[in-house]
Amino acid sequence: MKGNTFFKKHQNLIFSYLAALLLFAAISVYKPGFASVNHIKVLAQESAIIGIVAIGQTFVIITGGIDLSVAWMISIAAIMVTRLGGGGNEAMIWSVPLILIMTAFFGLVNGACIAYLRMPPIVMTLGMNIILQGGLVAVTQGAPGSYASDLLVILGQKAFLGIPWLLWIWGLLTVLAMLLLFRMKYGRELFAIGNNSVVATYSGVNVNAVVMWSYGFSGLTAGLAGILLAGKVGSSYLGMGDALQFQSIAAVAIGGTSMMGGSGNYLGSVAGAFTITILLGILAALNLPYGVQKMAYGLIVLGSVLMAARKIKNSR
Repeated sequence: MKGNTFFKKHQNLIFSYLAALLLFAAISVYKPGFASVNHIKVLAQESAIIGIVAIGQTFVIITGGIDLSVAWMISIAAIMVTRLGGGGNEAMIWSVPLILIMTAFFGLVNGACIAYLRMPPIVMTLGMNIILQGGLVAVTQGAPGSYASDLLVILGQKAFLGIPWLLWIWGLLTVLAMLLLFRMKYGRELFAIGNNSVVATYSGVNVNAVVMWSYGFSGLTAGLAGILLAGKVGSSYLGMGDALQFQSIAAVAIGGTSMMGGSGNYLGSVAGAFTITILLGILAALNLPYGVQKMAYGLIVLGSVLMAARKIKNSR
């Protein structure tokens, strides 16, 4: 009886991890090298970047919103951390906090306009994304960034005790995200707003402030992902965060978080990040033409999101 109750309560989360495992097992049979230790580390590093962006995206989507501005927040963070750092470690002490404050501020601007001025989330965040893109291109004149510092390269490419540093960082952030969602008042308020903002208001929740801070968190995690992505790549360039916009949203949806808000679990977004990464690896392993890969990727992800949405609807 307890087992059935547990399964019913966590079925979306369980299905998310099963999907990731089945995809990994299938491609491992077709391409045995896919399951090698070194390749698993590569997959973990790719998943970590998606997963870190998905932390803030999960918070925003739980409230019933969406953040389409993460792409160029990531690019701005990556460009700035390489340019301000100049390839040295010393500047990381002040440049990293400055960049995180800046991207969090952009997120708070999104949240303030959405919460207090009643701007639609899609319109506001997409507009912010375009503004950030134009601003960065104007400032840099289209030139790429510099090389990442040695410290960032270590965090983005190296391992500690055989486990990539990116995975250690992602694991710590996952614990913090889960504590915030399920052990703190703020997390309960996020779910309350997503279920019914009017009822949440009458229950004493400061809806506007909570929504605003959810976008602030999204900006913060996007900035952190951009900094770490610069270390993973070893340098920075314009548009390096573009793919992560769709991937972060898809990871959240595949992980079982309702796109209408009110329900979700960041552990599901973790599974979604792995699923996206494995899927990209499968398409690359099949040696399909690039255009066909992009089409197949889009169709499969859309299908996965639709299936996840149906499971959530049926479980209610």
